[in-house]
Amino acid sequence: MKESMLSTCEKSFITDAIAEGKRLDGREMDESRVMRIYFGTDWGCCQVSLGETKVLAQVSCEVQKPKTTRPNEGMLFLNTELSPMGSPHFEVGLQSELAVQLNRLLEKCIKDSRCVDLESLCIVAEEKVWVLRVDINVLNHEGNLVAAASAAALTALSHFRCPCVTVTGQETVIHDPSEKDAVPLNLHHYPVCVSYAIFNKGEHIIADPTAIEERVSEAQVVFGVNAYRELCGLHLGGSSLTSHDLILQCANRAARRAAEVVQIMKLALKEDADARAAGKSVGFSECIQETKLLALSQKQLGLQLDTSQLRGETLKLVQKKNKHIMYDEKGVKVDSGQDDRDEDVEVEPSVILLDRGSAELLPKQKRIKTERTVPTEAGVGEGGQNQWMKIEGDNESLDESDEVMSSPSDVEVIKEVSYEGNKLVDSIELSGDSEEEETVVLNAADVNMSVENTDDSGTSENIRNWYPVKQW
Repeated sequence: MKESMLSTCEKSFITDAIAEGKRLDGREMDESRVMRIYFGTDWGCCQVSLGETKVLAQVSCEVQKPKTTRPNEGMLFLNTELSPMGSPHFEVGLQSELAVQLNRLLEKCIKDSRCVDLESLCIVAEEKVWVLRVDINVLNHEGNLVAAASAAALTALSHFRCPCVTVTGQETVIHDPSEKDAVPLNLHHYPVCVSYAIFNKGEHIIADPTAIEERVSEAQVVFGVNAYRELCGLHLGGSSLTSHDLILQCANRAARRAAEVVQIMKLALKEDADARAAGKSVGFSECIQETKLLALSQKQLGLQLDTSQLRGETLKLVQKKNKHIMYDEKGVKVDSGQDDRDEDVEVEPSVILLDRGSAELLPKQKRIKTERTVPTEAGVGEGGQNQWMKIEGDNESLDESDEVMSSPSDVEVIKEVSYEGNKLVDSIELSGDSEEEETVVLNAADVNMSVENTDDSGTSENIRNWYPVKQW
């Protein structure tokens, strides 16, 4: 499955936020996520959780013939698997570019630094040696895989136990752990990978980047540093130009972070050893969070903001925008005691709090000034005196005044027509026992119904609605 593309808005939002010194998950620029280490029931099996990034490492061994160039040394192999369980865009069977790069970084940091004593893995020189294989499986990808994978590989190697071997002449016996205790591996140091992301041409650097920050960043720097502040590996990827001062600054930060990770690993190993010695149950049951519906599940890669301090800032912005409206700490409107109707002003778009974390922007409105009228005397319906004026005079004078005040209408009435007669609808009987419809036959006299009206001139006229009269 192809990896989903990031929009330009998301990229610009992340870049602008980092330029202001803020990250999407609320961390500081040089702050790393919490690392947790869990061990399985078998030796050499551990899971490292760096935030939401989860990696599982398993160490196994077998007896083989050594190399001719190094006949008295064992061998170490690292294998990284990126399955669709870690991320939907990881494919099965095909090694992606990310898997190859991750495997090379781990080999350069762990294998080439010779942190494992390979000579202690020799059983019989030039004949039999132990071959160690570290399988690293990505359970969930949420950024900074190289740091989680390196910590998981080193912890699994420190936790692993090789079976005890007895050589008698030409006979070699490998004892079961129940017969003889297994032998732990000898590690000289713990080279830990520390990753940084670079933004804005080296102006801003963040530690422990997430997956979306890695995709938006211009370059990435990976340091392999042990607890003795020794540089075991360096990888620079990307197109951003970096200076010498920037590399040295990141190296000093990586050394401090490596010392912290080594202390976390040693503390986890000690707690597991004490639990096994006390006979307590061990395994991955502790890493399963019962409070969640889905354990070890991948969250959707999206923008997540820390909303702990947003409410206070929102109230300040709302009060600044709506100067005529005041809100308290809970977001409830407070009456300011002033009347908005005293002024005729243009009101800017108002922001009204609807619910926690939501707001609505109302359109621009104009408030019209309204004057308040204070009655000096009691009005109608309030117990005042009757204000009607009484006009004395006869009715004829009132009629004459009405005629004078009335103005002639634009419509002139020529003739009034009225019709009174029997209507056909009134003569139809709807009630009856017969199921058949009653048939009514109209005569010529019924069709030629007319009304004779006489006007003021004395002439008569036959009117049949607005149709002309026909002679039958």
